[in-house]
Amino acid sequence: MLRPFLLTLCLGALGVCSSFAQTNSPIRFNTRFEDAALGKIIAVGENEFRCAVLGQCDERGRNRQVSWFYFRMENVAKRPLTLTFFELEGEYNDKPGAVSMDKTDQLVISYDQKHWIYLADTEWNDEAKELTFRFTPEQDTVWIANLVPYPHSKLLNLLDEIGHSPEATVEVIGRTVMGRDLHLVTVTNPDIPAAQKKTVWLQARQHAWETGTSFTMEGALRWVISDDPVAKSLRDKIIFKFTPMLDPDGCATGQVRFNANGYDVNRHWDKVDLVHKEFLQKMPEIWYAKKAILAHHAQFPIAVMVNLHNTKTEYLDTQATDETMQAMFQRLFDNLQSKTLFDPTRKLGIQMEKSGDCNSLYHDARVPVALMEMRTLAGPKLGRYTTHEDRLKYGAQLIRVMAETVLE
Repeated sequence: MLRPFLLTLCLGALGVCSSFAQTNSPIRFNTRFEDAALGKIIAVGENEFRCAVLGQCDERGRNRQVSWFYFRMENVAKRPLTLTFFELEGEYNDKPGAVSMDKTDQLVISYDQKHWIYLADTEWNDEAKELTFRFTPEQDTVWIANLVPYPHSKLLNLLDEIGHSPEATVEVIGRTVMGRDLHLVTVTNPDIPAAQKKTVWLQARQHAWETGTSFTMEGALRWVISDDPVAKSLRDKIIFKFTPMLDPDGCATGQVRFNANGYDVNRHWDKVDLVHKEFLQKMPEIWYAKKAILAHHAQFPIAVMVNLHNTKTEYLDTQATDETMQAMFQRLFDNLQSKTLFDPTRKLGIQMEKSGDCNSLYHDARVPVALMEMRTLAGPKLGRYTTHEDRLKYGAQLIRVMAETVLE
């Protein structure tokens, strides 16, 4: 027979705090911090809880995406916890039944929000579409997420550091729906004329849940401003451009895929123009990024652009129809596969027809752009799950190979 529990909910603008009274100190769930997200909590045993995943819907109330949870538990040291995550079914491209989590997923925990431990003790109920984790925390307070978090404040701290480099410029190119700054970072040797250089552009975090892209971005930024002799040499020949976080609102408030107005920040690029005010109001994140990209490309043509994402597979896709551009992307694909942690699950994807994502910039203005999905699971190259440390390392490798490929 289960012991009775006392549940207290404290709702607030920054999250929810739930207490479960027991014979020991009460276990508390807390989402009153940046990037946190969790739905209702049901106590089913002394140390066992059912946790609903919030998810996020688009501007029509459709396409519920369920790819993110992040919360804190308190008073849990040495308690054998069982957490079952439910309400995982969503919708993708207007087709119900999409489930983004399954038996392959891990969970990450931290006792300080800096060092993260990967846990693989999972149980997947395919009929109920529920994922259960079991672990015993070593300390009283533990942060739990399905991926290592990379909140907006972490980017701001990084940009403050990057901005002290004499060869880096950090500028604000616009603001989000909720008023957060959208940043553009430029790294190059300012003493060499731009006309003598090629431009390489890297973009990340169009989807808030895809935290691996921010770690890759950080690795790239740290490497290009470093004293590494190769980095110093490439700054003489390359203008490095970075749009490091296109959905800072979602990254601060624990959202998944859509901006604060409900628009997917990796869709609608083909529809957003720089003339009609409605697009600036509905999708300022796309509007300002597209404006910056096209303005630079018109003056100094972009040699290659990569738009970072992460999922359970790894690949590189482009919409470039020109054979010269296709050959360049094939070289990039081959170089990444041979020189980096890039571990593709299929060959280079070439889509001849225009779609609505960022790759459509090729059709609009001949910007040679590719979408890169990075693996969140185990792959043959690493032989284990990909960690955030791997993503930092990969960022340095990626930006170097992008630059070296266009200089070949």
